[in-house]
Formats: sequence, structure tokens, C-alpha cells
Amino acid sequence: MYNKKNWHRFIFIFLLGAIAFSFLACDNTVTEEAEYFTVIYDGNGGYLGNKTNTIRKLRVAPDSKIPKYLSDYSQDPYVVSSLGLATRDGYSLQGWYLAENAEYAPNPDGAYVYLDLEAGNGLYRIDDQGAFVYGHVATEGGPYVFLFVQEIPDDGDPETNEQDTTEFIYFDGDNGYGFYIYDAENPDHVAIYEADGSYLPAEISSFGSNYNLFADLSPAFQALFADAPRYDMAYYPYTEADEGLTRYSFESGYIYLSSMLVLDPEGDYVVVDGNYVAYDSGNPEHAALDRYAVDRRYVFTPSVDVPTPSDLPRFNASITYWDFENDRVTADITLIADWVQKPTVNFIQKSGQIVTVTTKLSEDNTTSVPLVVGETIGKLETIPLYAGYTFVGWSLSADEWLPWDFDNDVYPSGASELNLYAFMIEGEYTRITSVTGLSKVGENLAGNYLLVVDIDLGGAVYSNASPLGIILKNTIGSVNTPFTGKFISFGNTISNFVLEVKNSQKEINEDAGMVAVAGLFPFVQDATISGIRLTDVTVRIVTDPNLRSVVCDLGGAALIGTALAGTTGTVVDDVQVSVTFVPASATVLTKTVYVGDIVARGAESVTITDSTALIDYTAITGITTGTLQVQVLE
Repeated sequence: MYNKKNWHRFIFIFLLGAIAFSFLACDNTVTEEAEYFTVIYDGNGGYLGNKTNTIRKLRVAPDSKIPKYLSDYSQDPYVVSSLGLATRDGYSLQGWYLAENAEYAPNPDGAYVYLDLEAGNGLYRIDDQGAFVYGHVATEGGPYVFLFVQEIPDDGDPETNEQDTTEFIYFDGDNGYGFYIYDAENPDHVAIYEADGSYLPAEISSFGSNYNLFADLSPAFQALFADAPRYDMAYYPYTEADEGLTRYSFESGYIYLSSMLVLDPEGDYVVVDGNYVAYDSGNPEHAALDRYAVDRRYVFTPSVDVPTPSDLPRFNASITYWDFENDRVTADITLIADWVQKPTVNFIQKSGQIVTVTTKLSEDNTTSVPLVVGETIGKLETIPLYAGYTFVGWSLSADEWLPWDFDNDVYPSGASELNLYAFMIEGEYTRITSVTGLSKVGENLAGNYLLVVDIDLGGAVYSNASPLGIILKNTIGSVNTPFTGKFISFGNTISNFVLEVKNSQKEINEDAGMVAVAGLFPFVQDATISGIRLTDVTVRIVTDPNLRSVVCDLGGAALIGTALAGTTGTVVDDVQVSVTFVPASATVLTKTVYVGDIVARGAESVTITDSTALIDYTAITGITTGTLQVQVLE
């Protein structure tokens, strides 16, 4: 059963004659009505002018130019502001084209698919002789209702204000469910009136001329209309009663794959790795994903060989767009909007807040430019905050650290959206994002730190010191304070630096028991160090006797110089180091030299797990006649 209230399905017809727009006709002559052509702008999934119109029609003189339909306002002589804009959420308008001006070539990675009638698929295309129209169709449980409202007779006296005082009652009357003027002389009306009350015109002004979304009605009206017929939008066979509505043919055709599917909380598909796959209610990974359904303009019939739209044959398209400044109308035409899905990045925070972006800063940081598939995306500069947690970085997973590299990773081909999650660790940490931040660790050796970027120190030399801003003290009476906090990273690197160790004692203090053993952390005690990468580290041992006689033990390691015994011991996990030892001169020492990859002294106070090390100390094997104490990872 089809509802025939044509005036409720009316598609706006915008009449445009040669006299309305001077650029439409090639001269000033008057054209007969019979000579006018019809131009149809087919929004192809987008809206034209407002959120209800998907097509626009113009009547133009032969050999006319026609106005541009743009997606943003522009100072352009071929734009008519009264037409409004062509818009589609999440898409960019590339241009308008005639169906015959699009050519398709097979390509397994193409953005277009082919819907073949023989396979049970197809699309509805605007066609003056088409066998279908689009409108409201009676559907059990449909999302729309239509309620008749009886017209109030005009008594000819505007002073009576009858329009405001007329009472209506609700029932299933001669014109279906709706509101009818109360007749106090009608016993049936009186019974309804006494049981259910009445309604004034202002209370029912939203009914009678429109289909209403049932879900948007108040609870009281939803209860009242519980038995009213429901409707949905659908394509259905054309009849004479549909005269004036846009007609469609159902045929095979090509379609941009992303245009074929729309967001739908009850949809049959989800996107996994850039492809549409059947939604599986039993798959917990699908539960958090957006669901999609095939748009009503298209019909897709799953099969064993082609279970989802992503499995349809793929094609690339070569489209010649209508040239509004030069092309002229010589027949009835339908221009189709060519939409390309905007690459969209969703930055999803732990709080659930989502920041959606479709642009990034230009290379000169002066303007915003659209995101492009195959190119890098812009970084969200605001650091997410969440009580009791610290932000690590943006991850492809909400549950595990799969970092997005903003310098090198590019927007994936075929992805409708890219979700990046704010990966956070429990606890409050000081985030290290620069050389300066790294050098401030020494100001609070009991603090918790999170390294979130790679840091190249550019070959800097730290003489009896560390990049962390820690001074290695080896004068008599001085005390080295150990690092006792946490230093966490998720695979970031500190690279390209030199740890130089040298004697600062005079020969008279030879037996004072001082040592100078360097490391990123010169001293640690009950500390936690995890996930850090140290590469291109050099430990340079100064043996020059012209400065002072070397009267204390020297040495170093990439990570820890000396580990002190404590309560729980120091824990090192998932660390990778690469270190090379070199002498500063050919002078041979007589003191002990400590050599280590991860730790040089006190290895018994350190628990090391899931770590690797590369060490080269061949250049110093003859550096001392004393002991060369080597500590390497087994």
C-alpha cells in the first residue's frame, strides 16, 4: 500500500528563465516555452540548498550557461546565492558531470564498484521516464507517522479568533488517524471528548502537513499515536497519482564505494582495516565500531562470492566535469555531483570526548588544507588530560600502544575514517618532550618521568655529567644522590651523545676511594627504568696525565653507572642500548676501569628483563694495567 499525499513529497522546483539570469541566454531574444530545457542537479547523496532537497531543477533557454552549484560561498559570477550550497557531511565536492562523461577501468584498489542487475544489485537514477518514485510508504514499525488535521472553515470574520479557540479531538476518522473538529452534537465525539479531552490548534500545529519522526514526538503523543499507521521512505512503482514527483529508473551502474554506505546504528556492516565487513554481534571488537547500511539509492545482494560491498569488482574513474564557464545546455540534462569522502581523523580521548578533523596546517603553517589520502595528517596539539593518568601519545588501538608516527605515517587508502586513541598510563608523570625537559630530571631525582619523543643530542659531550642534568661528583666529601624514581618510555630513543669521565683528584688523594663511573643515570637505587632506547652512545675515558694523575677508578655504561643496594632493587625492563668505549689518549692507567652495557657497577642490585645491548670496548682493552671490570648482558 502506497501513500499518495503528493504534496508531502514535493521536491522543490526552482524555475530559472533567461530573464532571471542574464548569462543564461546567448542573446536578448524571448524564447518560447516549448524551447526550454530542463537541467537537473542530482545531489547524489548530498543536500542542495537545505537539509531536505537532494535535487534541483531549472528551466533554461537553449544554448544557455547555467549557474555553478558549489559547496562553499564564493565571489563567482556563475554562482547564484539563492540556490544555496551543495553539502554532504564528511565529503568534498569535486565537480558536476554527465553520466556519459565518466569512464571506468578495472582496478583492484579502485574507489568505485559496479552494481550489476544480473547479480541482484543496482542503483536508482533520475530518469523522466523512470518506473519509480521516492516517497513515504506505509511500513509496519516505520520511523514516520502522518496525522490528518481537519481544516477549520473560514467564517469570514477575523475578529472571532476562531482559529485559536477551535477544539479538536483525536481518533481514526474518515481521513485516517488524526485530529478532527469537535462536534458537541455528535455523541461519538462527546464520548471521545469526555474520555481523552481536546486539543487547540496551537498544540497540533506541527501535524497535518508533514510526516513526523515518531522518535522526536513527546512521550504523550507517542502514546496517543501508538496505533497510527507508520511510514518509511522508499522507492516504489510510479503511478499517475505521483505526477510531478521526480522519477527514477533502476539499473546497473558504477558508484563511489564510500557513497554507497551510510552510518546506521542498526547497519549490517562495520569497517575493519579499511574494508566493510559483516557486523558480528558476537565479536567484541565490532561492538565499539560504527555500523553502516547500504543507502536507499542502492541495492546490494550479498552472495557467497561477494559477501560485502567491499568485495564487489573495483574500478577507477576518469570524469570530465561540466565547465560552467564555457559549456552550454543543448538538451535536457542531469548533472551528477561527484563527492569524494574527506579523510577524517577522530582523536578519541579517554574521557570519551572526540575531536574530529578533516584539515591540517599547510607546510608554511599559514592556512588549513584538506587531509589527503597517502599524505601525513596534522597533529592535535592539545595534550589530553584525565585525572590520575598521563598521556603517552596517539595510538591506533585504545588498549595497546600502537603509536601513530605523525612525521612518517600517512592516511591509509580506502579508510573512511582514522581513529586515533589517547593512550595513557596510570599515574602522574612529568612528560619529557625536549632536550631541555630531559636536562631537568636532575632537579628531582625521586620524580616520575615519561619520555614521549625521540631526542637526538647532536653529539653533545657531557663531562662527568649526564644529559639528565646530573653532575657526577668525585671530589672528596661529595655525595652522589641516586635516582630513585621512575623513568618510563614506550620505545622512544635518546641518541648521539658522549659520556666523558675523567679524574678530578690530585695525586695526594690517591687512596681516598673515589670513583667516576658515568651513565645516563650515574647512580640509581630502587628505581624503575622501562622502554627506553639508547643509541650511538660513546663513553670516553680521559687518561691524559698532563691534567692530573689519574688517582680514582673510572668507567661507565650507557644506562647506569652505579646501582646501589636498596630495599627492592632497581628494575630495568624493555631497554635497548648501543654503546662504544674509547680512550681520550694512549696513556695507560693503573686503576680499575669499569665497562658495562646497561650497568657498570652494582649489577647485583638490578633486575633486567626483556632487554638487549650492543657493546664495543675493543678500543680500551689495554687502557689499564689494573683491572678491566666488564659487565655485559647475558
